[in-house]
Amino acid sequence: MRIALIGCGTLGSYIAKRLQTGVCGDYQVVGVLDTPRPDAAEVLAKELACAVAADIESLLRLSPEVVVEAATRESVWEYGEECLRKGASLVVLSSGALLDTAFLSRLVEQAAKANKKVYVPSGALGGFDVARAAHLGGNLQASLTTRKPPRALAMEKNHATSSQPTTVFSGNAVDGIERFPKNVNVAASAGLATGGPETLGLTLMVDPSLDSNIHRLELKGDFGQATIEIQARPMPENPKSSALAALSVLALLARISSPLEIGG
Repeated sequence: MRIALIGCGTLGSYIAKRLQTGVCGDYQVVGVLDTPRPDAAEVLAKELACAVAADIESLLRLSPEVVVEAATRESVWEYGEECLRKGASLVVLSSGALLDTAFLSRLVEQAAKANKKVYVPSGALGGFDVARAAHLGGNLQASLTTRKPPRALAMEKNHATSSQPTTVFSGNAVDGIERFPKNVNVAASAGLATGGPETLGLTLMVDPSLDSNIHRLELKGDFGQATIEIQARPMPENPKSSALAALSVLALLARISSPLEIGG
């Protein structure tokens, strides 16, 4: 399957290099795009022996069947509909982009017209099969608490020198993404899985005692109760990125290519 990549930073490079090993099935990376960092795109393209695209039109002329976004929510807003329009399914890592309900509606409509899919990987949390099932069961209450070490979170100055766990945000997922757009995409994905980011309670904490991120999703509804907690180690090259987020994309792509599907 032909695949293209938007974003050649830590996450995107890791995903592309692992894909080339065949770990997810028969995928071929045909091109990469990173307009803010063309040098990074050149380096990755050379390593993968694939094309480097100067713009989205050049990338889509390579006829990818799937485009993986590992860049920013602005990239999803700018390129997402065009990828679907040109016949490629879209994998969205920057799921905060989908909290724009008007954009999400257009994206889904375009996917339906093109008979393609928009995929949101589970990222650094997981358990979304349970969350979706719980939502269908009715009367779901969902909350997410995310704790991060200081280096993984761009904090307000008054919290930067605290030696104790400190709450830097408490509200819902929509407001949390607006406040910390590069740090809590996991909240956007969890919100989509539980029936609405505006109803997902979100608490974001900085904890100097941690060396990895901890996400705790609590669900309560007619189905019963569930708690899903993940301690997700950051990638050494970029403490704001979770290794599990990259692996979740690989797992998603492996599922797409496999005739056997496990989980809801």
